[in-house]
Amino acid sequence: MRDIVLIGGGHAHLFVLEAFADRPPGGVRLTLIAKEAFAPYSGMLPGRVSGQYPLDSGEIDLERLAERAGARFVHGAATAIDRERREVLVEGHSPIRYSLLSLDLGIVPDVSAIEGAATHGLVVKPISTFRRRLDLLLADLRSGRVKELAVVGGGPAGFELAHALRKRTDAEQGNRQADGAVSITLIAGNDLLAGLPERGRRLAREALADARIDLVEGRRAVRIEERAVILDDGRRVAADAALVTTAATAPEILRRSGLGVDEAGFLKVRPTLQAEDDDTLFAAGDCVTLVGQERPKAGVFAVREGPLLADNLFRAALGRSLRRYRAQTAHLMLLATARGEAIAVRNGLALKSRLFFRLKDWIDRRFVDRFGRDVRSESLPN
Repeated sequence: MRDIVLIGGGHAHLFVLEAFADRPPGGVRLTLIAKEAFAPYSGMLPGRVSGQYPLDSGEIDLERLAERAGARFVHGAATAIDRERREVLVEGHSPIRYSLLSLDLGIVPDVSAIEGAATHGLVVKPISTFRRRLDLLLADLRSGRVKELAVVGGGPAGFELAHALRKRTDAEQGNRQADGAVSITLIAGNDLLAGLPERGRRLAREALADARIDLVEGRRAVRIEERAVILDDGRRVAADAALVTTAATAPEILRRSGLGVDEAGFLKVRPTLQAEDDDTLFAAGDCVTLVGQERPKAGVFAVREGPLLADNLFRAALGRSLRRYRAQTAHLMLLATARGEAIAVRNGLALKSRLFFRLKDWIDRRFVDRFGRDVRSESLPN
């Protein structure tokens, strides 16, 4: 009996579970180890914040998926990998042996560059932790205890989150021009949406202005206090709550287990999605660096890797030759705004339309419906 063990409930592993449910290979036993029983779909987070979706939507029931795949589900945090003994150490559980191991661990927040972020900031990753604190933030917004918001981070997550907060506050206040409206400031660091074409960034700046979101560019947040964010020039941005979407880092288990990682700590993998130095170790998603095909950390790549990862795990278990993954050179980015539009960016082109907002909603709901709970869109624009 060959034992395939999956660590993490990321997007790519959902496809592995689906493949096992559809066509389980003989002589293979599957185990899923996950710290959380539900895996939140990151693409729906802005919609959950804005009120477009119910707060508890966009979560994948990993235990149910494992059961459907005939897999054992181990609810716990993997702490180390012993490659000599081919065992995974799990908190509160006896070691789990493997013949083949696959990692889909995502990334973890790196708030070390911002003093006080862990204490006074609302760190968006991991989403499961942020979700619990989001309930409290929304209650404070409704009660009027929070009047000034800051979002730290000028990437896609920060941009969408700022718009989601504006949509939520406008809806709950009932009048977008009301006196005493909640102020929102996006602190973008050196550049807003760095890496996007100039037209895309211009559309983004216009969308922020239209949504009454103040933009701070060219300045970094260096400290978060109880009621303010301090910038690198000493300026204070008033904030009753500061949401942090800045850089993330690799999971510590990769270094701790002595795996072959790059300078940033991400696992180096070959086009077969095997570790460079270990044929029994596979990985996908944000926790890896695909050597020679380096790409930004984005869920779209994990989704593309998923079916090939599933196929290669099957092939490796059965002693067959493996397929090679080719990362796409361009992908569609859709950035939702507070006004029911989305900015679409691909191949250096950028457009903004309500049609793109509907397209993003359709893509996100289709993914979650495939693996998880039904999702209703609560407030699609007319």
